[in-house]
Amino acid sequence: MGMEFYGDSYKGNDEPIFVGIPTFLKLPWLKSKAELEKVRPDVAIIGEPFDFGTTIRPGARYGPRAIRAASTVPSPPYEHFNIETGVDPFGVFRSVDYGDVNISPGDVVESHRRMTEKVKEVLDIDGIPVMLGGDHSITFANVRAFAKKYKNIGMIHIDTHADCAPQGLTGFKYDHGAHIRRIMELGCLKGKNYTLIGPRGYWPGPDLYKWMADQDFQWFTMLDVEELGIDKIAKEAADRANDNVDAVYISWDIDTFDPAYAPGTGEPEPNGLTSREGMRLMRLLSTSFDPDRFAFDLVEVAPNYDVSDGSSYNGGITSGLANRLIVELLAGLSLTKKGKTEGSPVRPKFYRGKGHTYDFGNGPKAKVPKRPPLAYGPKIKR
Repeated sequence: MGMEFYGDSYKGNDEPIFVGIPTFLKLPWLKSKAELEKVRPDVAIIGEPFDFGTTIRPGARYGPRAIRAASTVPSPPYEHFNIETGVDPFGVFRSVDYGDVNISPGDVVESHRRMTEKVKEVLDIDGIPVMLGGDHSITFANVRAFAKKYKNIGMIHIDTHADCAPQGLTGFKYDHGAHIRRIMELGCLKGKNYTLIGPRGYWPGPDLYKWMADQDFQWFTMLDVEELGIDKIAKEAADRANDNVDAVYISWDIDTFDPAYAPGTGEPEPNGLTSREGMRLMRLLSTSFDPDRFAFDLVEVAPNYDVSDGSSYNGGITSGLANRLIVELLAGLSLTKKGKTEGSPVRPKFYRGKGHTYDFGNGPKAKVPKRPPLAYGPKIKR
């Protein structure tokens, strides 16, 4: 698949990383709907450079650009073999960068309409849309496109905040603190199929959580993460999202991470996920769903507050983490696409821990115990 789609550049490219247009991972750039319909990729990256729904610190409009810039740092070739899962997502999925939504500055409703339209174009060719935000209000626009294709969806929302304000945080119903309420109004999401992971801090108050409980929402605060662990939380969230639905949507706010790992966001809050916890959560979730009925967005990267990024020329630590999360997502989805329920990390011949070895074709594998079932996510019914 990789050589067939990407050509000789799949295995190697002698072009320096700072040369050329910085598409996501230097993937091919499709500029029009006609090109999209001709190529019919499996995965399409969409930038949504929008932060007019922000209520505190702006800057997420530059998130897609920073994530793309950070994505060119590891290596130019399209081949990205993941040593921790033993799979190359770009050897499984034909992936492209579908560019940015053409935002209408100052017009939230029109900008959201354009997002819905562009995401729907990817869904119409049965592709997996992966959106780079942008503030969290974009999720409403994206799910609106999703709801045009799928009647009932499951949703996992990974965020510091509940984002269920009935009229937004400052009286505007389409801001980044109200997208879950707007999605519920679409009628495509039942409370039993929704889970929030990672809330902490001082907003919202008990009245809003009472409303969430009345809708049969489930949530796991950072205290729950400490007490229950990532594995149990991921399994319950996946089970709820998969319960008698047509498709699953995951929305991940970068502020879920502790500011020590992701300072480049508009509303940082202490005591968040470590990057290691977040990566494990992504691996568990990414192998839990049917990749043919799935969409994802990653929001609230604001590079102007990031560390080591004064220009977005090569990305800071926050945009670098965001880029890595997306590659991990695609790696997990590709495992499921290949019919696997767990990965095969690269291990030495005499590996002493739990797991599997990667077969390099030069000798027998080490005999090691099987990895526990939850290590790469619960099985899905397809």
